Amino acid sequence: MKLHIFTWLAAAVCLVQGMGLTAAAEEESRIKTEESALSTDTESSEAEERISGDYEYTVDENGDATITDYLGQDTEIVVPETLEGCTVVGLGSGAFALLDTVTSITLPETLETLSDSCFYGTTALETIEVAEGNTAFQVQDGVLLSADGRDLYLYPPAMEGTSYTVPDGVLEIWSSSFSNTALTEVTFPDGLLYIDEWAFGWTPLGSLELPDSLLEIGQYAFAYCTDLTEVTFPDSLELIEAAAFAGDSALEQVTFSDAGHLTEIQMAAFAGTAMREVTIPSSVTYIGFCAFGYEEDMETPVDDFVIYGTVGSQAERYCTDEDSENNYSNNFTFQSVMSEEVDSDNETVEVEAQSQSVWQTYGRWILLGVAAVVLLVIGAILLLSNRKPKTPKAEPQAAPAPETAAKAVPADEHTANQDENHTAEKTDAAEDDETADA
Repeated sequence: MKLHIFTWLAAAVCLVQGMGLTAAAEEESRIKTEESALSTDTESSEAEERISGDYEYTVDENGDATITDYLGQDTEIVVPETLEGCTVVGLGSGAFALLDTVTSITLPETLETLSDSCFYGTTALETIEVAEGNTAFQVQDGVLLSADGRDLYLYPPAMEGTSYTVPDGVLEIWSSSFSNTALTEVTFPDGLLYIDEWAFGWTPLGSLELPDSLLEIGQYAFAYCTDLTEVTFPDSLELIEAAAFAGDSALEQVTFSDAGHLTEIQMAAFAGTAMREVTIPSSVTYIGFCAFGYEEDMETPVDDFVIYGTVGSQAERYCTDEDSENNYSNNFTFQSVMSEEVDSDNETVEVEAQSQSVWQTYGRWILLGVAAVVLLVIGAILLLSNRKPKTPKAEPQAAPAPETAAKAVPADEHTANQDENHTAEKTDAAEDDETADA
């Protein structure tokens, strides 16, 4: 009884503590949300948009400027070091985007940071330069990199050449860095970790050999590379983001590693390709809607699309997956990777019987035979242990005496008779001895 009472008391204490922790967590979350909103409002008020000449910019709490947009018409741009007394330290997202008449850009000595896609769509850009004395960036073979060589920011889209080797030491290829270039071949270094969004969008790559170190491929990273026909993904890859290969109309085959680390393939990753089948490894635990088997509009399913994978995996579930929020319902053919063979000529699927080993064929009968022998041995042991010992045969009894001798004699008389007889026998023996002596 005491044990039950103690158990109930402990459960009650845990419940109260849990409620307290939950309330505390909710309160902490509310406070953080309010602080975040207050901080955002403060930053918005501090980052007020300003205009000076051809530049729109913001000023931070230190009085430094970040250019957010270029409003001029020059084809050769030299970014100033200051705007109305504020030092230019950064370029905001899309600051020079879609300026398709600009042929050269020179960055100031004071520049420290770049944001995503700040040069996206500068299709006429031939050269990018950095003012002497800048310690954050460098230009190597006409390509903009970080001073330490770990980040590649821009390969000018109009720069001459159709092939390029990314320098050793580069860990990340930034957004839009190669988009709209004329490159048909790019060699990546060992050690590369990230390829960001739109990095190679609209680039006529004919082949793609990704390094074994690569971890993530960003949104639209290789989208609309219409000459790309085949891609093999490394073991190291973990994530393929949304529409990474969307619109690659010639892409017929992709190969994922069976022993890899790929866990997530996001929506429309391979929509609008020439693929009619795909093998998805069991490591993949998330597949976004219309990632495979959909046309470029991301709505029309591909006829007779076949998905190969492990039974019970996300690949199988995707074949009949539904998403009411995005209004789609899949109806693809699934085949286990353990049993099917595809005829590439007519794209039919045939089920191939798996060959069985000797154990698979006869194992059941072997087990049955062993079990029977064991049962027989056990039965024999039980029979032997329960068997009764034989009763020894009785000794034959003496034949009964004649009736005259069989008459009962009183015990005393019988004893006396025996004594008299015994005495008579002794006397006779003594007499015999005396006669012998004489």
